[in-house]
Amino acid sequence: MAKTFSWSWSKLKNFRTCPKRHYEIDLAKNIKEPEGEALKWGHDVHASLAAYIAKDKPLPTTMTRYAAVADGWVTLRKAGAPVVVEQKLAIDKEFQPCGFFDNAAWYRGVVDVLATGALVAHAGDWKTGKMPDDGDADYEQLGLTAQLIFAHHPKVQQVSTSFVWLGFDDTTDRTYHRDGMAPLWNKLWPEINVMVEAMRTTTYPPKPSGLCVRHCPVNSCPYYGKGTR
Repeated sequence: MAKTFSWSWSKLKNFRTCPKRHYEIDLAKNIKEPEGEALKWGHDVHASLAAYIAKDKPLPTTMTRYAAVADGWVTLRKAGAPVVVEQKLAIDKEFQPCGFFDNAAWYRGVVDVLATGALVAHAGDWKTGKMPDDGDADYEQLGLTAQLIFAHHPKVQQVSTSFVWLGFDDTTDRTYHRDGMAPLWNKLWPEINVMVEAMRTTTYPPKPSGLCVRHCPVNSCPYYGKGTR
């Protein structure tokens, strides 16, 4: 039985960076990407903020400075608003909600923190890395988060999304409306179709770049340790 195509934001980003790397790590799982200190820190921060918001668990001393960005969510929860953390959501290829691990799941994403009202929802995504140099962010990821929320909360008409840059005391914000999602999908469909075709033909060519020199573990690639400078 052929494997069903599914994707996530991280898989799309990895495919953009290098199809071969995406295949070896995300699909074939021939290689496990090493977890550096930055990635481990990011995981710890996400887990700690989730416990702080949902269970009032104190933040570690190394993260107390993040309380200010989380306290608003705590206040909402204690006031009775439906606030959830680390929510795994998925949609099928018809954009209908489904279980995260269902075979029908076509797109999957995790919402770091989400508050929903009758018609409006707000989602936050913790970012522990550096902000983009151009001052912009991957608005596509925010839009995909909104799409998941629209699917799972059919009465919600507006979703406000934010990247919360924890190391910079800044946010990147965008608001989406249920009837205004077409531009996002018009932009993404060509790439999604390329990913589908790549899976159908098992064609994942390497895309050499400066990342090959030190930041790629795929040692079967002809550009491993070389890339382009």
